[in-house]
Amino acid sequence: MAEEDEIDDKSPQEQYDYSYIDPLTSIGFQVESNSIYYIYPPKELSTYPMYIENPEKHGKNVGSFISYTLNGKDIIGKMTRRYSDFFALYEKLVQRWPGVYIPKIPPKIITKNTSRKKIKRRMRLLNRFCLNLSEIDYLYNCDETSLFKSNNQDIAILINKIPELTLEETLHRMKETFSNYNENYDILLGKPKILNFDNFLKKYLKNIELFQKKVETAVEKREQEKKKYYELINGYVEYEENSILTYTEEQIEKLIFNNPSNSDLVEKIKTLDKKMINPFTSLKDWLEEEILDTEGMLLAIKGITDFMEKEEKYEQKLTSIENEIKKVEAGGSSIKTLFKKKDDVINKMTKEKEETKQKLENVQLLVKILAENMEKQINNFKETKKNSYYKNIKIFAILQKESNKVIKDLWDSIKNSINQIAPDASKSNEEYLVKPMSQEDNIEVEQIDGDED
Repeated sequence: MAEEDEIDDKSPQEQYDYSYIDPLTSIGFQVESNSIYYIYPPKELSTYPMYIENPEKHGKNVGSFISYTLNGKDIIGKMTRRYSDFFALYEKLVQRWPGVYIPKIPPKIITKNTSRKKIKRRMRLLNRFCLNLSEIDYLYNCDETSLFKSNNQDIAILINKIPELTLEETLHRMKETFSNYNENYDILLGKPKILNFDNFLKKYLKNIELFQKKVETAVEKREQEKKKYYELINGYVEYEENSILTYTEEQIEKLIFNNPSNSDLVEKIKTLDKKMINPFTSLKDWLEEEILDTEGMLLAIKGITDFMEKEEKYEQKLTSIENEIKKVEAGGSSIKTLFKKKDDVINKMTKEKEETKQKLENVQLLVKILAENMEKQINNFKETKKNSYYKNIKIFAILQKESNKVIKDLWDSIKNSINQIAPDASKSNEEYLVKPMSQEDNIEVEQIDGDED
């Protein structure tokens, strides 16, 4: 089983053709290029500060992987990155920025063979990660991301070598990053808000995962419907070839689907499968992004609650040390004081008390800074999720309308062709409309009396 993406053996042109085609662009739907949460990326990837393109396969069978060219306005020189490099960056950001929302990357693909569709999906989500990251200045310009953007080889190895931050170093980083924090922030009021939102997200995540499964089923069913519809049209084509051509005494100009003069109709039939957009695909993409964003927010909140737990432990430890000091001062003894001078024990414990007290104060300040920032992130998250929902509904409606329009255009062309080839067959369109049978249309059966005895 491969840890990285593997792709099916296709011709080089087919295998590496991952150029993104936005189905909305052709119908005039523009997506804001500066939007962090979006369904489809902007049409021009060159507007990104950092992005990937040109997937290339390396190796065969087990151990093969896909590399991508790293490009963008902020990238100097030609360099390649693979998924493991992105994974290393993401893991290091989570480790060294605890309690801060980090845009999430797509999960690893643990399969022997991966379709081109999945590779394109991964590229879309990795480019989304790049754009989201570039919108958060303190993450995009930090040491970890700067190393990722540098023209170095073995990026994953270099990033993994970056050491973890101590509590003091983490506090220093957060104080510098969020220098306008409110020293009087009331954590007693903020903590319940954060924990309540955490509980909400956990329930929401389960619901949206169930919704995603339903949508995936809908995607498959719509694809089957598209296939059946295409087969239906091909059935007409074959019927003309096998039957109507004989009935018309080989007069090809009397055909509809196989008529060379109907080039417009023939082209619509050829491209029908591609033009019949599956609107549920956009819904699936949106839910996939919703899940990643929700998981990212839950992980950020966990970073804060982990520090809250440390705060409680330091408080308990400080209380324990203080009680131990009082006990020794009162003449009590324990394993710690056995065979040791009283003053030496008290001095050592006092030093430990001051160190613990300092750590407690650092954690308390860190929790306040992170909690205040998290409240702001939660408000922003709510706003962006609300707008993302409205945008998705609009996109789904447009795609559904466009999908219906493709079918309507096709049958309009067929109807126009019939009008030209067989005008008598379409003198009155109303004649061919089937009316539902009403009560008055019921046929009364004549009752015949039997012979009398």
